[in-house]
Amino acid sequence: MVRTTLLASLAALGLAGGLALTPAGASNDPAFSKQWNLAKIGAPDAWARTTGAHVRVGIVDAGVDLTHEDLAGRIVAQTSCLKSKGEPNNCTGSGQDDVGHGTHVAGIIAANRDNGIGVAGVAPDAELVVAKVADSGGGIAIDDANAGIRWVVDHGARVVNLSLGDLLFVRTAAFGSKLSEGIEYAWQKGAVPVIASGNSDLFGAGIGSQDYGNLDALVVGATGPDDLVTDYSSPTGNAKWAIVAPGGASDGDETHKVWSTYWEKEKQNQYGYLAGTSMAAPHVTGAVALLLAQGLSPQAAVQRLLDTADPTVSCGAGSPTCKGRLDVARATAG
Repeated sequence: MVRTTLLASLAALGLAGGLALTPAGASNDPAFSKQWNLAKIGAPDAWARTTGAHVRVGIVDAGVDLTHEDLAGRIVAQTSCLKSKGEPNNCTGSGQDDVGHGTHVAGIIAANRDNGIGVAGVAPDAELVVAKVADSGGGIAIDDANAGIRWVVDHGARVVNLSLGDLLFVRTAAFGSKLSEGIEYAWQKGAVPVIASGNSDLFGAGIGSQDYGNLDALVVGATGPDDLVTDYSSPTGNAKWAIVAPGGASDGDETHKVWSTYWEKEKQNQYGYLAGTSMAAPHVTGAVALLLAQGLSPQAAVQRLLDTADPTVSCGAGSPTCKGRLDVARATAG
């Protein structure tokens, strides 16, 4: 069975409090002041036009904390596709997170806004459809990921977040199943796939990017609060649709990472800092949900995000097709 490692950011979680950059905008969520990432992409301005209401978002990850206070009411369907052998009909059981990663991703996308607790998501009124394809064992079977993609799409997801780390076998048939099979299934069914570019740009050498070819997916690299592409972010390579978004810096300052909902064993309603392209991708996923809620088609939503990305923000070496940094204020303004 083909397997790839869970996200590199899990090796250095860096959970901590501390001072943070204060974003513009207004929310009564007490940790909103830590969310520099939302201010960077103009989310508070976008919320005046759309909050992603009634759009289902698929999260194919390590599950989500199903009882988290800031995700209550957002999760409309959930399952586990572990050991599904690529068959969505074999997805059964609980999508409960036992890693923390999927919960962090979920909060970036759709944490409840203005509920007086925690944080806000990019699309705070979107609905979440969760397929658990990884656990604390640390590995992801490509067949399970493909089953998870199919399951969330078949349960109404119109955009699918794939923060699955360095997808070494996205395009390689010789090693068995390809993640591109699930990605193309989603696109053909009218759902927009969003994938993290990975965290393997060792020493800024421009390595680690995939041969994306004509893959129908938004490929997302990571930037920090300084709007510079991060030193870990793998290039977006030859992806036909590429963009960067806040993923958090790895400069030793915890507040320069992304603060979101989290899961920890034997604890409830946790929050924490993480950094990685896994954190960048859900910003774009949430942005797609905002546009779909405005009535745009999948193709139009993708094109709008690319056309309104901030071109003054460099995507770094090895990303010739990347359009710049996500700007949801411009995107939702039309």
